[in-house]
Amino acid sequence: MDLIIETRSLSDIHPYPNNPRKNDNAVDAVAESIRQCGYIAPIIVDENGVILAGHTRYKALQKLGRSVADVVVKTGLSDEQKRKYRILDNKTAELADRQLQNPQKCVLQSVPAFESER
Repeated sequence: MDLIIETRSLSDIHPYPNNPRKNDNAVDAVAESIRQCGYIAPIIVDENGVILAGHTRYKALQKLGRSVADVVVKTGLSDEQKRKYRILDNKTAELADRQLQNPQKCVLQSVPAFESER
């Protein structure tokens, strides 16, 4: 199993049609984070360019009008491993404790806007 880091056109990245998380409500917050802080965390795709993790980042990049994204290409996973990874990647975030009632709103309001490099 290998990991490859590369830059790909968003048109060559494909959302997983059965993504277990419905993430449309988070796209604006992630887009604002990318706008203010830059694009930091790559999208993880399989050898066919199908997203394993990073659907919200993908949608946020589209919303921002970006045409490319850094991706980590993970090869060698079975279909069962891909399915498990997608579920676990989404569920583990729900297990973390939150100290703020609305962390996205608090953080975004406390950081002055700046122009990110494009």
